[in-house]
Amino acid sequence: MKKCIYAILCFFITTGCGMKTQLDELTLALTVGLDKGKNGNLLIYSISPVFNKEAKNIYEVIRTVGMTPRDGRSKANAFASGKIVGGKVQNVIASKAFVKKRDIFPYLDVFYRDPKNSITANFIVFDGPLKDLMYIRLEDKPRLSVAIRDVIVTAHIGKQTTRVNMLEFQRSSLDRAQTSFAPILKVHKGDLIAGGIALFNRQRKYVGSLSQKESPYFAILKKNVKPATSLTFQMKKQKEYVSISVEQGDFSYKPSFRNGAFHFDVRMKLGVIVTESTTYIDMKKEKKKVEKWLAKEIQKQLESVVKKMQKYEVDPVGFGLYARAYEYKQFQKQKSWPKAFAKAKIDIHPTVEIISYGVLQ
Repeated sequence: MKKCIYAILCFFITTGCGMKTQLDELTLALTVGLDKGKNGNLLIYSISPVFNKEAKNIYEVIRTVGMTPRDGRSKANAFASGKIVGGKVQNVIASKAFVKKRDIFPYLDVFYRDPKNSITANFIVFDGPLKDLMYIRLEDKPRLSVAIRDVIVTAHIGKQTTRVNMLEFQRSSLDRAQTSFAPILKVHKGDLIAGGIALFNRQRKYVGSLSQKESPYFAILKKNVKPATSLTFQMKKQKEYVSISVEQGDFSYKPSFRNGAFHFDVRMKLGVIVTESTTYIDMKKEKKKVEKWLAKEIQKQLESVVKKMQKYEVDPVGFGLYARAYEYKQFQKQKSWPKAFAKAKIDIHPTVEIISYGVLQ
C-alpha cells in the first residue's frame, strides 16, 4: 500500500515539474496603460518587473501602437524579454485625453473576457500624457506599479480620492441606475499625486471631475465614512479654522416621485470628533451652536457636490438604485436615468453630534 501511494505522489510531482515555467521566461505586466496616439491609433503601455540580476533597471516599460489592447500585446511579444502575461495586473490606467474622446468600455473588454486577466486591478484615470507617468523615475520608492497602487490606496483611505477595481467599474458602467467613476492620478514636480474623482457618463466617456476637496463629501454621500473622514472649515473670521473627524454615520435615503420629477429626502446623523481649532471655543457652552454650524457647512458642501453631478448628468453616488428599489414603476418609465437625475430635487439634512473635543486641560 505504501509503495502504491509513493508511486502516485511521484507521478503528480513529476507531472508538475514538467509544466513549470521560470519567472525569467515571462514578462509579468503589473500595470497596463491606454492613451490616444496619432491617426486614431491606440498607445498601449505595460510595466513589468525585471528579475535578471544583471539588469540595471528593476522594471521595464514596453510601448506599442495597436488597434486594441490585445493587438498591442501581440506586437509587444515580438521584443519583450519574455512572454507577456496579464494575470498579475495591479493597475489599468487610461489618460484623461483618451477617455474624453472614446467610450472606454470596449477597450477594457479583453480584461473581462479573458479569464487569465485580473479583474481586481485598480482602474485609474491619469491627468496628462501617459508617457509622463510611464517613464518617471521615483527615488526612494518601490517599483512604479507598486508605488502607483500604494498612492491610490493611501489617498482612498484619506478620502482624497476613491478606489475602483475593474469589476466595480464594469458593474457601474452596465447598471442603468448609476454611472461609473474612477480615481485621478497626476505627476507633479516628479512625484505621484492622487486626488479627485473622474466622472463618466452613460456613454462611458469622461465628462468632468470632483476636486480633491470635494472627494470627502462624495465619500459621505456614498456612506463611506470609515476610516474616519477628515474635514476642515473656515470660520467667519479669516485664518480661523475648525477641523473635525467624521467617525460614524447613520444614513437614510427616501425617494418619491411628485409633479413629474423624483424627490430625494437625504438625512444623515454624523458623529464627529473635533481634532483642531485655531480659535478658542468654549465647548461646554457652545457645543450645540457649533454642532448646528458644522451641520450647515457640511450641508453646503454636499449640496454643491450633488449640483455638480446633476450639471454633468451623472449619478456616481447611485441615487438611481434607491429610485429603482422604491419607485420602480416610475424609474422604468425613464428613458435616461442621468437626465431624470439632473432634474431631481434632492434635499440633504445632516445633523452633527460632537462625541469628543479632545483633552484641553
